Amino acid sequence: MNVEEYIIARVNALLHTQDAKIVMRLEGGMSNYTYVVEALGKKYTYRVPGKFAEKFVDRVDEWHNIQEVDKLGLNNVTTYVEILSGEKLAEYVEGTIMSTTDIVSYNEMSVKALKKIHGSDLKFKDYNAFGRLDDDERYCRETGFTHPQEYLDLRAKLEELRKQYVSVTLVPCHCDYQPTNLVISGNKLYVLDWEFAGMNDPFYDIACYGNAGFDKALALLECYVGHKPTEDELHRLYFHRAFQCLQWYNVAIFKDRVGLSKDLNMDFNAVALMFLGMAKDLLER
Repeated sequence: MNVEEYIIARVNALLHTQDAKIVMRLEGGMSNYTYVVEALGKKYTYRVPGKFAEKFVDRVDEWHNIQEVDKLGLNNVTTYVEILSGEKLAEYVEGTIMSTTDIVSYNEMSVKALKKIHGSDLKFKDYNAFGRLDDDERYCRETGFTHPQEYLDLRAKLEELRKQYVSVTLVPCHCDYQPTNLVISGNKLYVLDWEFAGMNDPFYDIACYGNAGFDKALALLECYVGHKPTEDELHRLYFHRAFQCLQWYNVAIFKDRVGLSKDLNMDFNAVALMFLGMAKDLLER
């Protein structure tokens, strides 16, 4: 049974029907299998996590996050979550994925959603960014990988800069607030995929926009703060984006080392080097 056949069987079983059919596979994410499925006259998404996803996502935390976010009305409706496997059935949001648009034109809508999240009383765990980075580095070492000196130098520089931000007030954050996780439906913005949500510096969410190009993060920052960003605000954004690049570097190295480059026909080693170069460029600025 291939992935599509499996998903049809699961959706049929969960919704007590026999008419489930695959509409399309959603792009995004580096290894998950997420499909739009139609059943009982409605569209749903069904996610099957890729290999080793459990190393990076705690599904108990994810389910907790989903229930918390439901209070804000920003997420789609989750129909079923299987904690052990991480499989998830949710209602599909008809709309436009922000990454396919002129992103900057939606900055005001995006900032409104961000401030709703950041100003809320949602109860998330501490994101613990550097603890996560420690784990990611360990996963790489466990494959026999040795981090190059260039990476170690950048990591040390990041640690030094970190001291400037220890007193920042942590707020509820999405922690993966990139345009591929945002869907525009009419005059509403849906914020999807809350696996990584946690208490964090709000600038971390703004830095996530850098996945669509760092210029997008800079434009979002200006809209968020309501003025031309100060030097301190810019440095804070650069710090978080550089951190994210080093985090993605480790994730990509791990995926390459465990054979996912071949399995998914994606050169994760090249992806890792791209993120390392981005981190270097950001920290040199």
